[in-house]
Amino acid sequence: MEPGRFLIFMFAAGAVHSAKTSLEIIPGNGDVQLAEKAYFLCKVRAGGEATLTWTDPEDTDIEDSELYTLRHIDEQSKGLEMTLPDPQAGGIFTCKGDFESGDTATAQIKIRVVQRPKFVTPMEPTKEVVEGTSVAFDCQATGIPPPTIRWTFGNQEISKIGDGGRVSMLANGTLVVKDSQPSDAGVHTCEASIKERNETVVMDVSLNIKFTPRIELLTGDSFATPIGTPAQYNFSILAYPPPSVSIAWKGKVFKGDDIKKVAQDQDRHTYSFEFTPASQEDLSELLITAANDQGSSKKKVTLQGDTQGLGTGILVLIVLIILLVALLVMDVFCYYKRQRGLLMYCRNNILGKNSSGTGTENNGKMLSKSGKSTVVNVSGIEA
Repeated sequence: MEPGRFLIFMFAAGAVHSAKTSLEIIPGNGDVQLAEKAYFLCKVRAGGEATLTWTDPEDTDIEDSELYTLRHIDEQSKGLEMTLPDPQAGGIFTCKGDFESGDTATAQIKIRVVQRPKFVTPMEPTKEVVEGTSVAFDCQATGIPPPTIRWTFGNQEISKIGDGGRVSMLANGTLVVKDSQPSDAGVHTCEASIKERNETVVMDVSLNIKFTPRIELLTGDSFATPIGTPAQYNFSILAYPPPSVSIAWKGKVFKGDDIKKVAQDQDRHTYSFEFTPASQEDLSELLITAANDQGSSKKKVTLQGDTQGLGTGILVLIVLIILLVALLVMDVFCYYKRQRGLLMYCRNNILGKNSSGTGTENNGKMLSKSGKSTVVNVSGIEA
């Protein structure tokens, strides 16, 4: 055999032989959580029994220690358990296999120390401030790599809320609310996330703004109501803490169960007051008062008579007139078109049209006053 062909043959044989010995490391993902146990298994894929050895990134054989624990499974697999407290402790770890055939094989895995995002210190779940003051929420989180911090309010990111810079997030993740308004009240959410691993943690804080009640009149400063008919007046009050409400009318103050709360949406409270003005003197005004520990507010509602309202008797009379007019129109139509209806009956029976006049129909023939039928010659020949 020629020398060149011999070398090619030996290289091919070595390649086939090497392909028959191989190792694998399970799992293939080398991300290890900081200071948490992680386990990797080195396993023979092909080649039979082998002596397996683990080495660290410094190419030093690994032995049992505080960081590592070796677990011998059988002649074809060997486990490595590690706990790495240092973010810089990662690197290339190697599993080497010495086979009985004299061949060797290796498998490597890149270990990277990572850390899930977590908050450094918890926030107070609820904060209360007086309207007009400023408030800040500290949101700091750690993780490897460092997480991204963002704040949301009302399912919208703070940075995208157009408020003229009154609400903003600092570079360290702190949320600052300047000149707080009732519209700032609600749940604010801090979110820390590491996008590459899709890991996210959230923390909520409720902000309550204390402010003086504000009365909203749903119908304006006046209210029209008919005399003698029960009326219901609805109004809303914006307030925190919740207000106490009273209404003065006709020299009497109504409160408690006399004023019903019909709805509430966060700091908006909707009430209903039912009253019945018995005379024109009762159409004076309603004085609404709302108060809490931040102050009180009042609003007047002027009562007016509802001139557009109609009594039940008038409505019944109008309906009857409409029905009579409709019947009269239909009867006139029947009289002129079909010679029927109430008018025809009156003509024939009440006015006596049947007994006067020149004659009436009798079996289709015209009768004279004497009762005899009149014969009309239409042929031109005398009978």
